[in-house]
Amino acid sequence: LFQLAQAYSVFARDGHMVPMSLLKNHQPPPGVRVYSPQNAAAMRHMLHLVTIPGGTAQKAQTMGYSVGGKTGTAHKQEGRGYAGKKYRGFFVGLAPIEQPRIVVAVMIDEPTNGRYYGGDVAAPVFSQTVQQTLRMMGVQPDLSVKPQIVAKAEPESF
Repeated sequence: LFQLAQAYSVFARDGHMVPMSLLKNHQPPPGVRVYSPQNAAAMRHMLHLVTIPGGTAQKAQTMGYSVGGKTGTAHKQEGRGYAGKKYRGFFVGLAPIEQPRIVVAVMIDEPTNGRYYGGDVAAPVFSQTVQQTLRMMGVQPDLSVKPQIVAKAEPESF
């Protein structure tokens, strides 16, 4: 999972691969360019398409922030083969999509709610994590938030 997050950080950093660390560095170590900025931007665009209507991870959408990512679903290994009904659901993504500040990788091991696809079980966890983390970091939303109508007044009909 850590390696997936590192791979997606290349797209967030406009094509630079920077060594990952669990420690906060004031000055990140120098990176190596592995993709052009244009290719990294194209990948971010494609990853964004996964999270919009028609994509496999609409549940990754986060109120106020544009996101992008990729779902994954895998059978668990059991013995020398794969378990028949045991799965892992994944979602790895970044936000905000145009100027990413965070990369989040989520794996749900053996989901039990009857669904196991990454877009169904891991994407909602990504959404909640991204929304709360970006707000805690003080990152301004990059999408307008439409007010939700909770109730609507109807004139009396009698």
